[in-house]
Amino acid sequence: MLRFENVRMRYEPYPLAVIRPAMEASQYAELVANFPDIALFEPLGKYPFKLSLSEKFARRNYERFLRENAAWGRVHAWVKSEAFIRSIVEFLRANHVDLPLDQAFEDWPTRLKRQGKSLLRGRLPQPAMRLRSRFEFSVLKADGGEVAPHTDAERKVITIVMSMIGPDDWREEIGGGLDVNRAIDPRYAYNWKNRVIPWESIEVLETVPFVPNQCMVFVKTFNSLHSVQRMTETGSDLLRKTITIVIERDE
Repeated sequence: MLRFENVRMRYEPYPLAVIRPAMEASQYAELVANFPDIALFEPLGKYPFKLSLSEKFARRNYERFLRENAAWGRVHAWVKSEAFIRSIVEFLRANHVDLPLDQAFEDWPTRLKRQGKSLLRGRLPQPAMRLRSRFEFSVLKADGGEVAPHTDAERKVITIVMSMIGPDDWREEIGGGLDVNRAIDPRYAYNWKNRVIPWESIEVLETVPFVPNQCMVFVKTFNSLHSVQRMTETGSDLLRKTITIVIERDE
């Protein structure tokens, strides 16, 4: 489903790929037209401007929607497949981002051989690395929506954010772009455990604008700080619609 032909890579301070266009136009238009109704979503905790429809938030609505909507049901099946995870890892590797994830794709003979070598050396074999993927429908309101600077949860390996708006659904001047951040306070320079960083303690290195048919792929690191600055369209009913796909360690 994703197209990897038109890619712009950024490598510092952490790997980030921007793909545009990310999907074939008619497929993208079908998904935008079938984006779930906002009434199905739930707010994320104490943030009324951020809504989610996922395995964690409004799960019954999420599962029912995927059963009833064929286009998004296909996306769900694709994201959940090993082929999808492998394609993202291989895409990054082809773009000089070589992650140590080979164990996750071992066949059984290779795995048994590796574990046998550990036993011969007098060591208990380590459990094989496993990866899983999931996705959520995400919405930020143009009236007050923001995402504070953070590096992502520890178990995440790769995050994929795909815009889900039509050509006339958004104006770039509203904002909503993804900021690539760097800590200017050295106390926050190493942030593996995903502390939320105060806005005044970061600088913005680049803002990737929020535009249709765009996909961003970035790697979780100790300094993968990113954010969305607060949007201030007071009284607006415009929505920053995305899907967020996460590839994480299955621990």
